[in-house]
Amino acid sequence: MKPLVVDANVWVSALDRTELRSGASRAFLGAVGARRHPIALPEYAEVEVACALSRRLRDTGQGRLIARQALNFPLITWHALTRRMVRRTVAVGTQRFLRSGDALYAAVAEAVGGEIVSWDEELVNRAGAVTPEAWVARHTD
Repeated sequence: MKPLVVDANVWVSALDRTELRSGASRAFLGAVGARRHPIALPEYAEVEVACALSRRLRDTGQGRLIARQALNFPLITWHALTRRMVRRTVAVGTQRFLRSGDALYAAVAEAVGGEIVSWDEELVNRAGAVTPEAWVARHTD
């Protein structure tokens, strides 16, 4: 089973019920959990999710707490931003014309032979990501 590299926008939309795609993101994460599907994330994902939630909630403590609890998912393997990973990220990002954060998710996916799941059209079009809805549709029996 190829690990999934789940973009921060999926986590944030799952955690923010006011988000248009919140239900689809929660359904995706539920399906991943039910299938015990492994997830690979750059350590940077915690920064991205916590900051996005804190900004939306206008509450530092709540944003950090929710992010920490959500990302305490037993299926996650964390990947450090080592010098080697930085070089890989630069190569992937510049070849695919990605934003820096997106390049990091793509580099982790490449490193682990995983599949990116994201709502970001650039990651879908330039890095082969699939949306949470598409992933669930492919894996529904």
